[in-house]
This record gives sequence, structure tokens and C-alpha cells, in this order.
Amino acid sequence: MDTVDLRLVLGVADGDDVLSLATRLGLSETAVRKRLRRLVGVPGTRWLYRTGPRYRLTDRGQAALGTIGETAAALAAIGTLVGVDVLPVRHVRVVTEVLARGSIGCAARHLGLPQPSVSAQVTRLERRWGSALFHRAAGGVSATPALVELLPHLRVLERALARLAETGMPDDDPSVPCDLEVASEFGFTGLLDALRDEALVDVRQHIVSIPGPDWVPEMVAADICVYADLPLASLTTPPGWDTTLAFDEPAYALVPPGADTGRTSIGLRELAGHDWLTGPVGTRNHRSILAVCRAAGFAPRIRHTALNGPSGRHILEEGGAVALTGATLVPPGASRAVRLAEDVRVKVVVGWQRGGPATATARWIARWLRDQHIQRLAERRPELLAELRGDPVAWPCHAAPGPTPRRQA
Repeated sequence: MDTVDLRLVLGVADGDDVLSLATRLGLSETAVRKRLRRLVGVPGTRWLYRTGPRYRLTDRGQAALGTIGETAAALAAIGTLVGVDVLPVRHVRVVTEVLARGSIGCAARHLGLPQPSVSAQVTRLERRWGSALFHRAAGGVSATPALVELLPHLRVLERALARLAETGMPDDDPSVPCDLEVASEFGFTGLLDALRDEALVDVRQHIVSIPGPDWVPEMVAADICVYADLPLASLTTPPGWDTTLAFDEPAYALVPPGADTGRTSIGLRELAGHDWLTGPVGTRNHRSILAVCRAAGFAPRIRHTALNGPSGRHILEEGGAVALTGATLVPPGASRAVRLAEDVRVKVVVGWQRGGPATATARWIARWLRDQHIQRLAERRPELLAELRGDPVAWPCHAAPGPTPRRQA
């Protein structure tokens, strides 16, 4: 339950249909429908019911309308003060419970949550709201000036929520977290919008650089991580994390003019005499190229270490060096991409904190990335997609969708 849910109920009361609600709130129609279905809830306690394509207020919802409006206004006022558009009720409950109990541990026991989970939620709220909320000490916690400023509004909201609870307010769905932190080695166009619209999750993404073999602190502190698992330079998964393969694809060589001679594949040893372009010395890309080439029997002549950025793109456009990439990750201007004859793969992995609220969302991200990858293959390399689908044992992530089951008469 958050600001958007309450505004949806108020919009239904005004007679808005799904399209009008989506326009009013800046959401997709899919996201609006999913939220409305969740708000319908359990018969006997629900605020809304559906009749045909429209949603309407139940008698219980009509009776709660004034309190719903007060709660939405209080949430909006706090959201304005802390600079967020969507404020989940659970965030307010965590803050007020920790303040009332004077201890994160006591608040966790009262909320029925693990102490590390409550501590992590407080830390995330402080980052999202842009200021520290609690002074932490050995004996407990106390309010900072920033939290003291919010207290009058929080008290108003507490009273409104107490009245709202008596009206059968829908419970939060624990499988749909309101917000998550994602640390990603890449930016994926459309992912954040899809998460908000389709998975109903508000995500903050941090693009991180991974210089060595270990996860960087930003990854460990996040709920979900997305990164490349490079050949012979894999990252070690830290304790307490699970991972899944979103997709993998064959490695391609970006070669200078004349090096490919129109061939469909090329062996690594054939590239031994060329200059190579990698990431900076010590990075995983640099170490992976060294390891892959040495496994093929030669040491690459690395002359350029600026894989990303304008200088790297210029080197590739001019055909000044060899570089390795994935089948669909060929940068603009590097048109001479030839598949490696060796079985070298680039993998994209999604990781999440085991047992945390991000499990379902992490798996959703993995499916989304896989679907997007298959779409890119279909557009750019249809012959490769057909080949990968022809070997589902070696390439299970690219399996063709099964036939639609026939409906029984």
C-alpha cells in the first residue's frame, strides 16, 4: 500500500476508467490493472470490486473514502518534504516503530522482521530521503533534527492509518517489494520503466565499475546485482547471495580491415599478430583477454586500454586494434565482427540477497533480460538465434517457446 494505491482508489471514486487512471498517475495501463486487482483484495474486507471493465467502490470503500483522502494527503505531504513521489506505508511504519521503541532490535521484534532487514530498510530510507533519521548509539537510537521536523506530519499520518486499518485496508503483498536498490555493470534501456510498470517495483539503479575479481561495496549493499561473467575472469559470489544466468552468447572478435576476409569465424591464434584493445590494466576485461589469449597459446599485444569511451570507439572505427565482445554487444561503428572459432562465452548474471524481498524481482529481471536478448538476436543475428535454439542443451536460455496448449472442449 502506497501513495499510488490510495490515489487509484480516489480516482475510482471520481469515476475514472483504467485509461484515465493511467494518464492521471503516469503509469501504464498494465500497471494500473495489476494494482487494481490487488486492491480488490478478499471479499468482505475489500474497498473495490470489478464490474465488467470498470472498478467501483464497495460500501466499505465508500465509508473509508474520507480517511483514504486524509491518508493520501498526509503521505503526499511527507513525500514532498523528503523529495519522493511514492511513499509506501511500510516505510512510515518502520520509522515510527523504531522511534517508538528506541531500538532497531526491539522494533524488529515487534514488526516480526529480522533485525538486519529493519536496519537495512532504515539505511535505505535515509539514503532515499536524503538525510539521517536516527542517531545510533550502543543503548539504542534517537531522532535526528531531520526526523524531528517530520514528526508532526508522521503523527498525523499515524492517526489516519489507524483509522484506515479499521476499514479493511489491504495488506502489503510481501512478494512485491515497493523499492529496491540495483547495482548494475551496464545500463539496460527500458528495464527501470518495465520494473515500475510490469513488476510494480520502484528501483534505484547504480551503474558500478568492477575493477577486480570481487564484488565492489556498492554491489554487496544492493538488493540485486547485474554483471558480466567474463571468460576465465568470473566473479566470486559472496556468501548469502544467489545467482541465476540471464543469458549467455558466443564471443565475437572486432577485427581490423582485411583480417576477417569474409569468413564466418576466426581462431584466436590468427589474431596473435594484431594490436589489442582492452579495458584498463587490472580490470576484469583486461584480465579476461590475457587469460583467453594465453589459453590459446599466445600473449596478446595490448596497445590500447580504453575499451569504453570516445577513444575506444575511435580505435574500433578506424580498425586500429582487435577487441572481444558478445554477439549482440558490438559497439556502434565496429562493423567487422567475426565469431570466435573457440567456445568462448560472455554471460550476464543476476544476483540477489538470499531470503530477502528481492528474490521474485531478481528472477523477473533475469527473464526480462533474456527476452530482450532473444529479441536482439532475432533482429541482428537471426541465423545465430536459430543455431542456438537448435542446441537447447548447450544454450538452454535460448530455447524456443513451446506450443500453446489446446483448450479442452
